[in-house]
Amino acid sequence: MRFKFLTVVALALLAGCATPPPPEPGSAASKVVAMGPQKHIVVGAMRVARENGFMTVNVQLSNTLNSNKTFYYRFAWLGPEGFPVAEEEVWKSQMMYGAQTSFIQAIAPTAKAVDFRLEIKTP
Repeated sequence: MRFKFLTVVALALLAGCATPPPPEPGSAASKVVAMGPQKHIVVGAMRVARENGFMTVNVQLSNTLNSNKTFYYRFAWLGPEGFPVAEEEVWKSQMMYGAQTSFIQAIAPTAKAVDFRLEIKTP
C-alpha cells in the first residue's frame, strides 16, 4: 500500500514539472523571447501595422510589482523566411513604476521586414 502511495505522489510531482506547450504560431506569445527569467514584466496586447511600407509595432507591458522595475528589450526584424533582415539592435532599457502599464513602440528599419521578435531581459 505504501508503494502505491509513493508512486502516486511521484507521478503527481512529475506531472507538475511538465513543460508547457509552445505558443501558437502567429500569436503574441510566439513573438516574445525571454532572455533568461522574465521577472514581474508581463507582455500584453500587441498591435502591428504598416505605415509607408514599414512595419510598426506597439506592445503593452505591465509591471506586476508594487515597486519600480527596470528591464531591457530589443526587436529583431525578420523577413518572409524567418531570418533577420536588419542588423541586430542594441538593448534598450526601460524603467516602469510599481504596478504601471506602458507601451513600447518600434518601427522596422527596412521595408523588407514582415515579422518581428521582441527579446526581453530582466536583471
